[in-house]
Amino acid sequence: MWNALKQQDGAALFDELKNLGFEALELSRHLTPDQVEQLKPYLRENPPCSIHNFCPILPGISQAEAEQDKILLSSLNADERREAVRRTVQTMELAVELQVPVVVLHLGEVDTYDRSYLMRDLYNYGEREFEAFDRKVTEATEWRKRKETKHRDAVLRSLDELNEYALKMELCIAIENRPHYYQIPNFDEVGLFFEEFYGSPMRYWHDIGHAALQEKLGVCWADRWVEQYAEHLVGVNLHDLQGLKAYHPPGTGDLEWDELFGQLPSDVLKVLEIRPCEAELVVEARELCESLSQSSKQPDV
Repeated sequence: MWNALKQQDGAALFDELKNLGFEALELSRHLTPDQVEQLKPYLRENPPCSIHNFCPILPGISQAEAEQDKILLSSLNADERREAVRRTVQTMELAVELQVPVVVLHLGEVDTYDRSYLMRDLYNYGEREFEAFDRKVTEATEWRKRKETKHRDAVLRSLDELNEYALKMELCIAIENRPHYYQIPNFDEVGLFFEEFYGSPMRYWHDIGHAALQEKLGVCWADRWVEQYAEHLVGVNLHDLQGLKAYHPPGTGDLEWDELFGQLPSDVLKVLEIRPCEAELVVEARELCESLSQSSKQPDV
């Protein structure tokens, strides 16, 4: 994510990050087919720790648009949902080829009018602690509830297929918490999906910035996700918030990283997911997270 847009040559992209001291890379949704092909010789010697679906980017989509979900595993359009499953399987096949253990999934969203801007405006105006803010959060989540069942059922159908593929391929698919209230899964849906697919290769992928953003906007307390779903947790995305703006290097924003690392199991994958910025800030973020990861490890009993 950090350098996929600014460095179009896959080999140079790999070398740039390797020189910053990283042990492994995550393949992001921003990589083009050419970049992936250029990366393959290097990744066969240095397998990625994880890969974000869809990778490489979908045909007809620019790298700048890659973070937007153009086809959804939650779609009520049967053809679109099947295409999303097919493209996900292609990402899973790439993971098998490169010996990547985890494919991180975005499950989609509920097709409802997005009221996030109202909560953002009230937050920015300093109204976070007032009744009007809580009222807007309640209105938004109630509107979601009116339409969520059909989309959740579509996700269940998609996950049923993908879990079968994951079992045959011997890899994990990990469902990720998302930043917006209308996206899937919300906090309760994570538990529902694990209950439905108990014993499957499905795991939970926790994005610290997304959880913190949901807390700032009054949707869900950030610490509940890891606390509740720790037994399923396989990896985390690490990025900081500056106000409501995400993907900043850890240590450059509002979050308390010593507390956050104290909540994380020591053996989960930890991936820096950072927007383009100066290389020095990336190195400082890596060193901070390595230090906190070491200090938060529990002594052997």
